[in-house]
Amino acid sequence: MILPYPFSRGVFIYGEPIYVDAKATAEQMREKKQELEEALNRMTSIADNYFG
Repeated sequence: MILPYPFSRGVFIYGEPIYVDAKATAEQMREKKQELEEALNRMTSIADNYFG
């Protein structure tokens, strides 16, 4: 997390929801964890490059 200086510009980035079945197997949970990590990395990259 990066805290901006007071009165500076900021941006909120969000992605599509990631749904996990309540009865997911361990393998399905690992796949969803990987999907979440990739989505967070993608959104972090977008946020880091948003203002140039």
